[in-house]
Amino acid sequence: MTRIQAMAALTAVFLSSSMALTSDAGAAGAATQPPICTRSCWGARAPKNAIPEMGALTRATIHHTAGASDWNTASQAESAAKVRAIQNYHMDSNGWPDIGYHFLVDKLGNRFEGRINSIASRPRGAHDAVNDNSFGFSLMGYLHAPYNHQPPDVMRQALYDLIAWKIPDPFTGFGSGTYGGKTVGFICGHRDVGQTACPGDLMYQYIGTNFNGGEARLEVNRRIVGSIIVDNTDAGFSASANWTASSNVPGYYGTNYRVRATQAVSDPAAWTVDLPVSGSYRVSVRYSAAADRPTAAPYIVYHTGGQTTVNVNQQINGGTWVTLGTWSFNAGSDVRVRLSCWTTAGFYVVADAVRFEKM
Repeated sequence: MTRIQAMAALTAVFLSSSMALTSDAGAAGAATQPPICTRSCWGARAPKNAIPEMGALTRATIHHTAGASDWNTASQAESAAKVRAIQNYHMDSNGWPDIGYHFLVDKLGNRFEGRINSIASRPRGAHDAVNDNSFGFSLMGYLHAPYNHQPPDVMRQALYDLIAWKIPDPFTGFGSGTYGGKTVGFICGHRDVGQTACPGDLMYQYIGTNFNGGEARLEVNRRIVGSIIVDNTDAGFSASANWTASSNVPGYYGTNYRVRATQAVSDPAAWTVDLPVSGSYRVSVRYSAAADRPTAAPYIVYHTGGQTTVNVNQQINGGTWVTLGTWSFNAGSDVRVRLSCWTTAGFYVVADAVRFEKM
């Protein structure tokens, strides 16, 4: 959303060290609330009048402030002064009751509560002309020609933290719906709604037009879904009595692991994993390493394309998450990974934990 660039420089004020870290009634998202510089932290003015509440919150509209000077910051304190200047412009020049954006993020990854009660509630904003059950998240800078500010990873990740925390369940980051008479993603850029370049080409490349893809949607969804771990002590694990519990060698996940002598028989250990949504997941495994482990422990991964066997050297990389690969999986509960004992005889294969991370 563009605005006049010339703004009076404001005197820096003392910033409160308090960050909004508590849970709130206005957000029901699955992700954890990140640190946020509250309105008192950045020295906000009181609104001119009461801000109406929205009945729901289902969409995140991403903006840039389109202020070239907003990019030039070296600290949270400097950015706070710029947020105050944005609020002054929105209230004094645009005639709005308060700053239009709900949240702002600077290039350092500092997050700021914009419109009043945005942390604790769902105030209607003034950010994309529709403003219906949506929140406006604005990146501070001019992410488009002629200034071409490239949003760094720390800035984008801070933005995704906010969206994943704030939009209530059952938001996933994926999908679309009618908004302002158009089909618009539940995560969208301002340009998807109106005639504008906002949030700039250099940010929009991370959003895109694939309602089930793009960095922004995938990263938000990954935060919502989180990591799903099934340990050998969990209900999702199954194995015959030939797989005995042990904790002799450190590096395992949880309280112990299962171990079995390698043998040319079909007697696999299995992990059943319940995935909340279909999509691409990175699959990793954990085990304790030792010299008597097989150098080709055969993990079999069952995915939408069939099954893939990945041989892992369990003599090395113990106590870490070892990635098997990334595949597409359907939602629901199913056997996702098996570990066979059918490999070179004379060793002991370890079944410990598997981890699925939404990509």
